[in-house]
Amino acid sequence: MGKIKSSILIAAALVLIASAYGFNYPAKLFVPLKDSLKGGASGEATVERFDRSPGLRILGVTVYRLKPLSTYSVWLANDEPQREIKAAGIEVNHFRTDGSGNGRYVTTVSEYELDHWRFIEVNLHPYGDPRNTKDMVINLRGDLKYGAHS
Repeated sequence: MGKIKSSILIAAALVLIASAYGFNYPAKLFVPLKDSLKGGASGEATVERFDRSPGLRILGVTVYRLKPLSTYSVWLANDEPQREIKAAGIEVNHFRTDGSGNGRYVTTVSEYELDHWRFIEVNLHPYGDPRNTKDMVINLRGDLKYGAHS
């Protein structure tokens, strides 16, 4: 009986430790990206477990019907208590759409980082320079908190 109690206590402790470090993120999260400009664009972000590196997630963004052959960037955002954004990505957070306005962006993000942001945004850089964040325009936006878990 003592071994069973010990095993239960160890298992409970491991669950508590994992929860404290944010390892309770779902295996896969789908985040629909809604068109902020009402121009017919759409997209989806997926956040998936990266088995080779615990605590990291693979963030994939797929977009459709944006402005063809244009530069876009992907951001994590909060609106409260004030508007703030952070580039989603390790080295670069931008991509170009193809001739049909479709595109794909993939990077890794830590679970810890994701826990601190509410939204994911895809922003157009109208002059083609992703370093120019002053003129960028939000085209697609999704809610990381209320995405569809699987």
